[in-house]
Amino acid sequence: MIDKRSFSIIIIITTILSYLIIRKFFKIAPRYLIYAAIGILAGLIIGITIAWPLSEFFGNFGVIIAPYILGLILMVFIELFIIEGVRFWECARERLKDKKRGNIEY
Repeated sequence: MIDKRSFSIIIIITTILSYLIIRKFFKIAPRYLIYAAIGILAGLIIGITIAWPLSEFFGNFGVIIAPYILGLILMVFIELFIIEGVRFWECARERLKDKKRGNIEY
């Protein structure tokens, strides 16, 4: 029997690898791979934040359900950052410029 941690790691790794293999067939530009890496990082942070409490909520079924929820959130964030990556990058750049100028409002 696979323990909880190994099962989660297998789901995450297969999600990322399958996504990158599928995207390889579409010949994506390197900048989109950077956006995907940022999406992976953000998706893991948000996914773990959501999936961990859900694993406790569902009890014994949480061991099975939580990694799939994490994988789904991870895929959504990867796609979001690839599709909207340029907008995120431009927004972050503008925020940094405004912060340096002291024009940022909270």
